[in-house]
Amino acid sequence: MVKKSNAQKKVSKKVVKKAVSSKKIKSVSKVTKSVKKPDQTIAILALVLNILVIPGIGSLVAGKNKEGIWQIVLAILGIPLMLVLIGFPMFLGAWIWGLVTGIRLVQASQ
Repeated sequence: MVKKSNAQKKVSKKVVKKAVSSKKIKSVSKVTKSVKKPDQTIAILALVLNILVIPGIGSLVAGKNKEGIWQIVLAILGIPLMLVLIGFPMFLGAWIWGLVTGIRLVQASQ
């Protein structure tokens, strides 16, 4: 797990205070509730799905919808494009992206 430095903590506190003062959010508790760490079981499942099934499925399961959809699109477009060779790096890129997403989820769950 990555620890925040004092400078990062000060910046994040300033951002929260500014958002509260500008009435974009009603309280600080809403900000802290929205940052929820994933369950470890779901994070491991997401990693396994991203590695073994198709990149993006695990990301969707873990709640990373936008990231998961783009990973799936990149992987699915890469499969037929393998006939003209451009599909290999596309699929490999989607697989690596899914792998990194899964590892980050597991790290965040601990």
